[in-house]
Amino acid sequence: MMEAGTVHAGGRERRPRPPVRGRADQPGGGRRARRAVLAALVGIVGLTPVRTGGPARAGTGCQVAPSGAVRTAEGLPKESGEASGFAASQRYPGALWMIRDSGHPPDLYALRFNPDGVATSRVMPVAGAENRDWEDVTRFDRADGSSALWIVESGQSGSNRFVYEVPEPDPDHDVIARASARYAYAYPDAKSNTEAAFTYDNKLVLVTKSFPARVYRFDKALSTSGVNVPTLIGELSDSRGVSVAKPSPDRHWLATATHDTLFLYRNRGSGSLEDFLDREPFHALVFAPGDNVEAGDFDPAFGDCTMIFASEQRNSYRLRSG
Repeated sequence: MMEAGTVHAGGRERRPRPPVRGRADQPGGGRRARRAVLAALVGIVGLTPVRTGGPARAGTGCQVAPSGAVRTAEGLPKESGEASGFAASQRYPGALWMIRDSGHPPDLYALRFNPDGVATSRVMPVAGAENRDWEDVTRFDRADGSSALWIVESGQSGSNRFVYEVPEPDPDHDVIARASARYAYAYPDAKSNTEAAFTYDNKLVLVTKSFPARVYRFDKALSTSGVNVPTLIGELSDSRGVSVAKPSPDRHWLATATHDTLFLYRNRGSGSLEDFLDREPFHALVFAPGDNVEAGDFDPAFGDCTMIFASEQRNSYRLRSG
């Protein structure tokens, strides 16, 4: 088992045709056709590696969609297998929080990527938490001005659905994190498999793996008393089997990812979450064919429009605007 607190080293916009919809009555066929069409539309080309690893810099916003991905040859550190969620820190520039799914201890991993995409990690057990099926992590601001993380259990393994609140630890010095609350939740209309979560307007948002993906938001503050029920606010057309969903820091894009494909949705202009929903994606990209991507987020350390993804096989992908 990895020692707590130690550092380990690991290793012009294109507008596609309307995405192809798979048919529920044709298992596998719709998915294969969709992947083939997407691959023909966008292809996969390498990007020029990013040269900065410093703090987030000001930019003109996310305007040009990525046309390919950089895959880090070394992959993530060996203790990072089966990564299921990423959350970029704002309090500690350059740090990216990672969790792993069921079968692993209730640990937080603090990742830092160098300019070439190679990561180091530190592990922190989360006291007061149990990892039954951790599927995603997202950060938010607390009422007292401090930052914290929400760790979301999906419930897909038959266990109860919970959200853990964890005050954000220091990724470079702390050796343990502590859960300050655990919230039970349930969907209002159906049993759903959830692997993707994000924060918007400081509210927790869940995205289901249904087709199309449904988006639920907790409009009330989470409570430890009773069961918290989110509100269905819309759908993400053509997103299917979503394992990652994250908004860009400038709110221009909402990115979703399946196990191998990226979809980008553009905000209509108001900046509200609803302005991303119930519309077609403007861009699609098969960036991890044959892999199993389950964790990702925008990483301001490389620029507001750079996304970092990881697969269960420890492969790391970096996609940036342009």
